Amino acid sequence: MLREHDIKMALIVRLHQKGMLDNAVLINEMVVAKWSRRADLALVNETLQAFEIKSDYDSLKRLDGQLATFNSRFEKVTVVCASKFTIEVLNKVPREVEVLEVSKNDDSVSFKIVQRGKTRNLKDKKILLSFLLKKEIRTLLKGRAVSDVVDLNRELMEVECLKLPVSVIRNFVLCTLKSRYRETSNRLIEKLDGPSVLLNADLHLLSKKKLARSSEFKELKFRDFDSCLDSSGIIKLDFSQLKMKYGEVLVTAPSFAIKRLVKNKVSEVI
Repeated sequence: MLREHDIKMALIVRLHQKGMLDNAVLINEMVVAKWSRRADLALVNETLQAFEIKSDYDSLKRLDGQLATFNSRFEKVTVVCASKFTIEVLNKVPREVEVLEVSKNDDSVSFKIVQRGKTRNLKDKKILLSFLLKKEIRTLLKGRAVSDVVDLNRELMEVECLKLPVSVIRNFVLCTLKSRYRETSNRLIEKLDGPSVLLNADLHLLSKKKLARSSEFKELKFRDFDSCLDSSGIIKLDFSQLKMKYGEVLVTAPSFAIKRLVKNKVSEVI
């Protein structure tokens, strides 16, 4: 039986083998519709695609709602399902949604297209704009020589954007999403291009938070920690009370911790 994680990694390998990751970015767990839905995997190339995975351990209870949301916000939707769900999924999905059946054969994972989907360009300007951050909307307007946008709130900037051709907005959204997620996506694609076998644990390469933590660690790991005890980024861990209660602390226990940043404010890690 296959879990979602196993299917997702096998799907990424399949996309890579088919050349679908060339000049594209992968987004893991992409949130849409004001965070009400989360696509298991999104692919941005010349189109915006969503993949919804239903593993042997899942149910189809939320599928109807997910399809309604994803069909209105992505240009192609693919349901990747375990074979036990295939018939039920085919009865639920509209004709334009692709259905990909996944199964395990010994140590390998195989996919079979049981319904080919269709791709169409998004034409709803408001939905396209929902993929953008406020600063990205401002960049779009400035690029179109729209003046006096600095002090506008998001709602007013969107009103200005609605005056632009849908093709301009769509192209900007695709380019912006590629730029926003390129660094994390490239980390995984580089692993796929290399000699190493892709592991399930490598999915963390698509995480922007873990990329930031990794960069922070690389910056700090060569420092002289003794000289950084008063730094706002490092704290020394005090095990004296634990020693009094339980005896000597294991030598593997860390002596220092990096403080966690929350909304540009530093809070200590306990």
